[in-house]
Amino acid sequence: MPQEQQIGRAQGTFAVMIGLAMLIASTFCTAGLQVKLADDRLVFELPAGWEKTDLNAGDVLGGYATRDNRSSAFFKEIEGAIGGSMQDIIDATILNFEQRFEVEKVDEAITGQVQGPREKKWPAIFTTAEAVVKKGRDEFDMRFYLMVFDTGNRLYFVQASTTKPVREARERQIYEMIRSITANE
Repeated sequence: MPQEQQIGRAQGTFAVMIGLAMLIASTFCTAGLQVKLADDRLVFELPAGWEKTDLNAGDVLGGYATRDNRSSAFFKEIEGAIGGSMQDIIDATILNFEQRFEVEKVDEAITGQVQGPREKKWPAIFTTAEAVVKKGRDEFDMRFYLMVFDTGNRLYFVQASTTKPVREARERQIYEMIRSITANE
């Protein structure tokens, strides 16, 4: 085989090996950063590629978004006496969406649990909603992921979102982040 063909073949093999290494690295290096909020009362895993954001920063414990701002999550603490029940908070959020956005779909809320210290579990409620969000002349089709959980001392509200069409990888990151929440009350 002429030397030029050998060099070309070696370069092609090297390029394939680099591509495979990058694919393997991106598959296994998706671990995010552990985030602690509210004097370590809330702990969760922030997905790789997400970072702190100041969007909606007024009254939240923390806000995070992907670098392209197509997905985000916000964590809020609600005093139990002020906020009502978990379902009341979900209903008020949906009502607020209906007043500000064009809501297309709201799934029925389901119950679950959030991990507490040691073997403790806190009751939670979760739903998704889809809406068209208008910002100026721009419109964004969005899916929202809403969760409220009660630690007995406080209610916590989590609102995550991503643009539609929903990319499976983004939705998986949101669900993994939500599942990773531990409330240390």
